[in-house]
Amino acid sequence: MFKLFKRILPALIWWGIFIYVILQIPYPESITQANIIQLLTFFFPLFLAATLTLNIFLKNIFISTSLSLGLIMTLFLKALDSLNLVTGILLIISVGLLISYFRKIRKKSLTNYSKIPKLTHVRK
Repeated sequence: MFKLFKRILPALIWWGIFIYVILQIPYPESITQANIIQLLTFFFPLFLAATLTLNIFLKNIFISTSLSLGLIMTLFLKALDSLNLVTGILLIISVGLLISYFRKIRKKSLTNYSKIPKLTHVRK
């Protein structure tokens, strides 16, 4: 129970910060008119909240970060009106490659047991 609470609490805190940013920070007319502070105060809490929320379900911080980065890039391209079929496919491919790189690799041998005898001790 404590482990689950320890994983949920940071996500809830960052979602609270993100909601506070949406309600309190004045927003610009478009993303091109926004200054760096407005961009960082919007995208940074969203990135961390999405990463920590996905990490609750996926239990792999690298895959959660990759998916959150894909979400942020999608929102950024959509805000710039640059999201089309080509950029969407490239974004899906890049996120898929990141996820496949960070996936847990389970080492399996070709057979279930090793047929090579092990040396226990050497007799003189």
